[in-house]
Amino acid sequence: MLLISWLTPSHFVILGLQIVFAIAHSGGAALRPRAEKYIGPRLYRILFALVSLPLAVILIIYFFGHRYDGLQIWQVQGVPGVREFVWLLSAISFLFLYPATFNLLEIAAIQKPQVHLYETGIIRITRHPQMVGQIIWCVAHTLWLGTTFTLVTSIGLVLHH
Repeated sequence: MLLISWLTPSHFVILGLQIVFAIAHSGGAALRPRAEKYIGPRLYRILFALVSLPLAVILIIYFFGHRYDGLQIWQVQGVPGVREFVWLLSAISFLFLYPATFNLLEIAAIQKPQVHLYETGIIRITRHPQMVGQIIWCVAHTLWLGTTFTLVTSIGLVLHH
């Protein structure tokens, strides 16, 4: 019983939410070529955002509300340099996660969405900047929080990417 006493209902809820998001987000992305033929790229982007963004917000809110659930595996928040290291990793993860993959004008359907082949910037470092950024973000937050809930959340996020 001691081995699974750390397993709280929130561990299963976050994994369930991640599965729902992964199906909606990746499934919606897979439907893009066919959907754009019928409804056009702008309407597709709006509908895709109307599904993906609320699910992402729900995941973030749930994560913040339950980040200390489960077992505290380690506690390094008081160790000198860890705070700065986590902030540095978070900043680096931001550089991978956002600028190379999002054109906010396209998401808002102001500009016509296009498929881009980036050959400069962060793409020169990795062909999948969101995955690399997500891994870095997960390492930083799992290190900082040190809980089984954060570890389970991070494993789910990395597996999705």
